Amino acid sequence: MKRFILAPALLITLTCFTHSAHANISELKGLLGDKKADTTVTTSSLTQMATSAASNIDLASLVSAVSGNLNVSNEQSQGGIASVMNYVQSNLSNGEYSQLAKNIPGLDGLLDDVPALSDSSAPNSSSSLSGLLNKASEYSSTVKSVNDLKQQFEALGLSTDMIASFVSQISTYLNVNADSETQALFKSGLDNLLTAL
Repeated sequence: MKRFILAPALLITLTCFTHSAHANISELKGLLGDKKADTTVTTSSLTQMATSAASNIDLASLVSAVSGNLNVSNEQSQGGIASVMNYVQSNLSNGEYSQLAKNIPGLDGLLDDVPALSDSSAPNSSSSLSGLLNKASEYSSTVKSVNDLKQQFEALGLSTDMIASFVSQISTYLNVNADSETQALFKSGLDNLLTAL
């Protein structure tokens, strides 16, 4: 008797699974360029997934996580993240940065927290290494960007050695909470920062 009751339930389950699998195959064919598949549904599904991934980014939770993980104040965390994102912005085209800002709600506002640099926040020019960095930054925009980032961290009361830790924390957060486009734009904007430090 149990066999006869289980058989229809199994048949219904297999039918539903087969129908679902067929729908997924149709979507995959659409992604791969099969003209017969309905690409309208596929496109809207992808857009919806991308929007939902981008909406998981919450800068306040990132600031809090970095503050806790690196044992710095919220102000230092926010300023450090802003400084790194400012560096990223300087290495992206206007279109790329616009897309990154669209994908990370509040990014433009966060950049207001980048410490302002003045002559008084510049490293002591009597130090030969600092003097060389300052002179080299006059001729290379990459060296200038790295030098500015270091000065911003110093203005926040943070060691420049912490820049790599901030980058790692931001990357980890984006890997979990952002779509692949946002992650790629962030990595592209870093432009070999860690090797230049």
